[in-house]
Amino acid sequence: MLAREAPPGVHELIEHLIRSPADRPLVKSGPDALFDRFGVPETVRPTLRSGSRDELSALGIHPNMVVKWLIWSGRPTMPFFAISHYFDRR
Repeated sequence: MLAREAPPGVHELIEHLIRSPADRPLVKSGPDALFDRFGVPETVRPTLRSGSRDELSALGIHPNMVVKWLIWSGRPTMPFFAISHYFDRR
């Protein structure tokens, strides 16, 4: 089974946020500016704003990037351990 390719701009957006931590607050406060900048299609924006881990994965987003996106958007990744504890200290 072939892996689904992520929508245009999504991986590029997350890669940018990995390299540019100062822009991460925009995920919560103004994601449309990021979506516009990276050409993320309107049809996937609602899932990026509020989708679950499984819904994000179903878009074809790499699992590591799904976890990062969920952390930066303030959504839990696992009920028993906050991965942000690790990432916030890096």
